[in-house]
Amino acid sequence: MMTRTIWVISLLLLAMTAGCTSNASLKADPQQRVSAVAEETNAKKQERLARQERLELLLAQGDIAARDGKIEYAFYLLLNAEKLDPSDDRAVVRAGNLHRTLGNRDMAIKAWRTALQRNPSNGPVHESLGFLLLETGNYGESVQVFEQAILLATEKKRAMIGLGLACEKRRDFARALNIYETALRADSDSVELLTYRARTLMNLGRLNDSKSVINSIINEPIQATWIVRGDLFAIDGDYASALSAYLEVLSEEWAYQRLGEQALRQTNFEHALRFFRQASAASPKFFPDAENGTAVALEKLRQK
Repeated sequence: MMTRTIWVISLLLLAMTAGCTSNASLKADPQQRVSAVAEETNAKKQERLARQERLELLLAQGDIAARDGKIEYAFYLLLNAEKLDPSDDRAVVRAGNLHRTLGNRDMAIKAWRTALQRNPSNGPVHESLGFLLLETGNYGESVQVFEQAILLATEKKRAMIGLGLACEKRRDFARALNIYETALRADSDSVELLTYRARTLMNLGRLNDSKSVINSIINEPIQATWIVRGDLFAIDGDYASALSAYLEVLSEEWAYQRLGEQALRQTNFEHALRFFRQASAASPKFFPDAENGTAVALEKLRQK
């Protein structure tokens, strides 16, 4: 037992002596110590550069795989990039983009939120997240995300449109109008912004102003332009012109459905009933929206 204890103590003493000798050596040779530190620093730098090069390669290969439709392989490459540097947000952003393309909205939202935790100043990701939240009905959160995107973005038009749309969904038409008009100062010919401005004016009851704006759009109207134009005709009771505008961008059944909804809002129940029935007849399969509209119109007529 004593022999073993002596052996252990001897080893400890040898280690301490070696340490003292090493320290003494370093103290005796400062140049050697500086050289050792420099070598260690250089090695770490080379390792960091090699890791960065590997990360860039994985991200580039992931982009190529995604472009070529090799989705599983793209995710595999992005996962490896993520493991290589969990603090870097780019692999997670790309994963979110892939999930968005595939229709995996919850996964895309989760990925982009993770990316923003790592890099809160990424304006484009705020913008992408805002539109997806808008699409999924999270209007309140989308407003906050778009507000942040506007603060961070160099090109603010898309984020401002997103914020305006979110405000419309929350029926905050006054704020939506202000946002669109602010954005139009930088892009006065934007058909999209003009259309949304006309829609908010219509929803605020400023029909003459809305008509003036919508009539100014001549070149390349978007889908929403024709729908707003149709809504304005329907509000005036010009259902033939409204139907003609709707049919520019909607199928026959959906054009009659929207016409019925507008007539219902105007308490023109006879017309609403006729339009809902035409929508149902025009649909190649069961059209529950039209059937529900028919039932509502019939009930309103009974109550008259």
